[in-house]
Amino acid sequence: MNFKVSSSLLYERLQIASKFIAAKPAIPVYGYFLFSVEDNQLTVTASDSDTSLSTKLEIENMAGNGRVAIQSNVLNDVIKEMREQPLTFDIDDHNYSITMTSDTGKYNFMGQNAADYVEFSGLNADDTDAFKMSSSVLLDAIAKTAFATANDEIHPIMNGICFHFVENGLNIVATDGHRLSKVTLSINPGAQKGFVLPQKSANLLKGVLAKEIGDIDITFDSKFMVFQASAYTMVTRQIEGNYPKYDSVIPQNSNLVAIVSREQLLSSIKRIQVCSNRGSNLIKFGLSSNSLKIMGQDIDFATAGEETLVCSYDGTPLEIGFKSTLVIDMLANMDCDDVEIRLTDQSCPGLFVPVQQKEGMSIIMLAMPMMLS
Repeated sequence: MNFKVSSSLLYERLQIASKFIAAKPAIPVYGYFLFSVEDNQLTVTASDSDTSLSTKLEIENMAGNGRVAIQSNVLNDVIKEMREQPLTFDIDDHNYSITMTSDTGKYNFMGQNAADYVEFSGLNADDTDAFKMSSSVLLDAIAKTAFATANDEIHPIMNGICFHFVENGLNIVATDGHRLSKVTLSINPGAQKGFVLPQKSANLLKGVLAKEIGDIDITFDSKFMVFQASAYTMVTRQIEGNYPKYDSVIPQNSNLVAIVSREQLLSSIKRIQVCSNRGSNLIKFGLSSNSLKIMGQDIDFATAGEETLVCSYDGTPLEIGFKSTLVIDMLANMDCDDVEIRLTDQSCPGLFVPVQQKEGMSIIMLAMPMMLS
């Protein structure tokens, strides 16, 4: 098998694909890239057995088709130091020895038989649904929800992002039971069923989407999801099970509303967090007329801090506690100037909603309150 390919294009694709290879793969061959050559096309696949990415490159196929597994770190490390130039691969189909020739040198390394490399066999044709959405919108929605997923061995369904189709829209939701982030997209996806995308797969997908423009075709059955982009195809297992009824924990009548600068609030909480108890990370919000006081203390170390921010608020005075790390994560994953804080009482969840929402996208984040001593 012999073919020629651009060094810069190959390295660009390998950089993305290498993130799909586990540091210590359970099956040794999954520590390798799978190279499949057919006619004038090279398909590079990387997988950890649960999630895989494949990408196709145009090549000059000089002789033969076939498959070979190539050690990922060796190939990556050699190519990354090269300028743009054609690379010629000569692969022995019997012992899988590989010779890579550049303009100035020659490199020899051993590949492996690709027979143990199991590729995705396809979706269940009788149980398949599909829809399409913008890569930038999908990237934005994942970025605003992935941080809220859980790491729960007992309830694995919480360890992913739920895609839930509703009338004339799509809810993308993540929660760990203490916080929740919900993105509602005003689109008509045309699909009926939903799925839960694992957090690890979501983070890998973000790397792919960052390189894409245009639409992504998403096809899925009851077990797998396929994300088809212009240059990449990602396949991943979904988390099976029933996702919690997330809407039931979102207060519908939060009549105490404050509007405050997101950046000022985020900076203030980060400073007050230093003075709060490191075990509980409890901070207090004290709301009064056009004023938001943020307080934290650690009795064991005799530290305390408080700051007062100007806000828009004319409701009943209220004091409520939150875990600072949860609020920091939510505010850090918003891209708005001002945030609306919606409260009911000390015992109900607090809602954090961007005042400036993007067209066709509605975001709401929730933090469970903490008991005040």
